[in-house]
Amino acid sequence: MSLNSEQRAATIREFQENMSRLGLTAERIGRDFGVSVSRVEQIITLKSGVLEYPWIIRAYLLSRAETQGVELTPFMALRGNPHDYWFLDGDFIDRGEID
Repeated sequence: MSLNSEQRAATIREFQENMSRLGLTAERIGRDFGVSVSRVEQIITLKSGVLEYPWIIRAYLLSRAETQGVELTPFMALRGNPHDYWFLDGDFIDRGEID
């Protein structure tokens, strides 16, 4: 399953907007996951090659938003429960680990 160019652009923009709303940088997210800034940037620009990674970052942002009481820009393509998508490994996403 892949996103069309409009969905890709919107998802990248949604990641950027939500990181900004939360005061987060790729560097900070990288530290939290124990990965490089470039790895985080690959993920949030949808170039990581691992479908689950954007969902892991999405879950991280949603959790931070709940903790901080911040309303996020809704993710239009990355929406709902990832366990409902046959092509995603929900258990992998639940582990919340990025290599």
